[in-house]
Amino acid sequence: MSFRLPRFPMLTVFHNPSNETSNQALKLIRQASVNYHFDVDIIDPKVKPTHQQVSNIIEFLGKGSEAKGVSDILTADAPKASTIAEVQKILDANPGYMKRPLVVDWNKGKAIIAV
Repeated sequence: MSFRLPRFPMLTVFHNPSNETSNQALKLIRQASVNYHFDVDIIDPKVKPTHQQVSNIIEFLGKGSEAKGVSDILTADAPKASTIAEVQKILDANPGYMKRPLVVDWNKGKAIIAV
């Protein structure tokens, strides 16, 4: 006989520890995870998001509008992009151009940038 323990939902936080907003957001998320039973995966700013992650995040942020998702994911000082492929190329070269903190619920298809 075998059984599996139930897994908690997972939120991914693209975090920047040198950003006070990111630190506060992470603290709140960790506190909420205890009461609402979810796990938190913290991604360091030096870690490049995968192309699939970038594509999904843009879709989630844009809620059907690729242009909105593309404009929302990059910092103001990032090179301009108008497509998912351009964003991926920018983030491959410098993952620091991704706005952070960015919180993603992959299962629910939602993403939010805390500002």
